[in-house]
Amino acid sequence: MNSLRQLRKMKGLTMEQLAKQSGISSKTISLYELNPPGRPSQKVVQGLCRALEIGPDNLLELIGSIKGPAEGAGIHAPHEDVMELTDVHISRILALIDKEILELQHLMTECASFTDDHPAMMKNIDYIAADIDLLVDMKNRLI
Repeated sequence: MNSLRQLRKMKGLTMEQLAKQSGISSKTISLYELNPPGRPSQKVVQGLCRALEIGPDNLLELIGSIKGPAEGAGIHAPHEDVMELTDVHISRILALIDKEILELQHLMTECASFTDDHPAMMKNIDYIAADIDLLVDMKNRLI
């Protein structure tokens, strides 16, 4: 099995059934089956994982957003390209994360001011909130 479509069919689901079970529109599912984004939405990944009973890493690998291990690579593969983070690196990363969170919060506030006239902006707010949550999680892991 090497695609989201194959997994969906293997589970015996139509696109509409998967949409209903996952809470994701069939249009979005179609997009993910045909040409998945390089940076998929956390909400879409969570919904599809729940409905298809698959882990996020497996789903992301299936849709091609993350690559599986290289041939012959295992637990004991050399880590030549791994860099150890110093306190300076971590401080700079934390500062960048804080700056990005502030900018996203400002953007979310701006988007919220348009939701009365443009209800579709709520979807953007959801995406921004998911990005903020991800950044906060990353920050907490670095602290």
